[in-house]
Amino acid sequence: MTTAFPLTEPAVRSPLVARISAVAAARPGAPAITGAQGSLHYGELDELRTAWWRDLTDRAIPPGSVIALVVADPLFLGPAFLAARSAGLVPLLVDPHMPPARRAAVFAAARPALTMRVAGTPEYEPGAATPRVLDPAAGYLGFTSGTQGPPKGIVANENGAFHFVEWEIGALGLRPGTRVAQLSPPTFEVIIRELFVTLCGGGELLAAPSRVRANAAAVVPWLADQEAELVHVVPGLSTRWTEAAPGHRLPRLRWTVFAGEPLHAGHVHGWWRSAPHSEIINVYGPSETTLAKFWYRVPDNPLPGVQPVGRPLPGTRLLTSAAPGTPFPVTIETPHGSLGYLPGTASAADHAALVRRDGVTTFASKDLGMVTDDGSLVITGRSDSRVKRLGVFVDLTVIEETAAGQPDVRLACCLQTGPEKGGALVLFVEPASDLAAAGLLRRLRRELGPGAPDDVVALPRMPLSPNGKVDRRALAEQLAGKQIGAAA
Repeated sequence: MTTAFPLTEPAVRSPLVARISAVAAARPGAPAITGAQGSLHYGELDELRTAWWRDLTDRAIPPGSVIALVVADPLFLGPAFLAARSAGLVPLLVDPHMPPARRAAVFAAARPALTMRVAGTPEYEPGAATPRVLDPAAGYLGFTSGTQGPPKGIVANENGAFHFVEWEIGALGLRPGTRVAQLSPPTFEVIIRELFVTLCGGGELLAAPSRVRANAAAVVPWLADQEAELVHVVPGLSTRWTEAAPGHRLPRLRWTVFAGEPLHAGHVHGWWRSAPHSEIINVYGPSETTLAKFWYRVPDNPLPGVQPVGRPLPGTRLLTSAAPGTPFPVTIETPHGSLGYLPGTASAADHAALVRRDGVTTFASKDLGMVTDDGSLVITGRSDSRVKRLGVFVDLTVIEETAAGQPDVRLACCLQTGPEKGGALVLFVEPASDLAAAGLLRRLRRELGPGAPDDVVALPRMPLSPNGKVDRRALAEQLAGKQIGAAA
């Protein structure tokens, strides 16, 4: 077959490919990725990357085309991703267990030119009849989780991802050989951090098997057995892990990076009971700004309640003139943000809120925040979390945070029945211990007064998205189907 591009140079100058190839040249025999079925050292990783890049190049796919990477074996995700970028293609990571309806919707929007089953011996399937072609510098294509609305495609900026990777390596002082856990599902953007903070820094990536990721009781013992030194985790998921494996300790864990949900002091103290020597970093940044854009080092004596997300990364600005302590809508400006929403997957209002112009991304999020006297950003809720009930505005975020601060509550999520009619407020909770819903409701009424929920529903297990976040859409469907939540 006639090749479209020379085989001596990648089709796109990828900073991730360049950095990891340099690490492989310097440390070819060092362990790079360890999985359930084997391991790769850096020399092998780069050999696979080169072989698969040539294979992709032989297919004469135009640069910028989307390629779906169905991650059958996470051991080989690194070389597959890097091969795609070497060929100038834009990876879309796909979980093989993704529900068929969501996969169909994602593929219809992304229109990949090729599907690659990622394993020791890749398998290929032809893609869309009219493949989508993006800016070759895009880096990768992701989709929002869909827990708060229809999934939106986000065209990520590889230079932005590389900027974050370099920042985290430096901020944490990571060294070659650092053992980093890979626990995120392929569809969660955090997997990009896990992969490339590790490989760009010359560390060893510990790819968790699916049986571990699917079993909360298995995660902490697995981290201990693997002697992991760094883990990235959603706060609510960390509580499930530690409470499902009481008595297990993580003495080798040096860093824990939290993201994806508000981090409460209770999360921090609970995690430290299992990982007493771990330094805790709280990061924040919507997927629209590519990975995270704010960070906060949690002190030994954490502030009560929700922890700040701290200060912006270099090059990022928080656009506000609000005085300290005054809430404001969070708008972020950064050259390291995404390239925009995928056409056809977001509303006109969404596209207006996310603008890439002259090399700078500006994103007007729906998050609300305030700045403390020392300049740290605290996320206080969302603009769509304020609802009207009986003529009075109530903030659902305040209800959730107050409930999550109770010792017998692990997770909390508040929804409104019939929002257009000012319906009742129903608080769903996942108990951390024996909990009487009526007793919790009385406590919340004492603390919140008119801002308290109307009803409390205790669930043995809160529905979570594959990313580990509370699945608000699933709760809303349950609320509508069971017609629960009549005012108490």
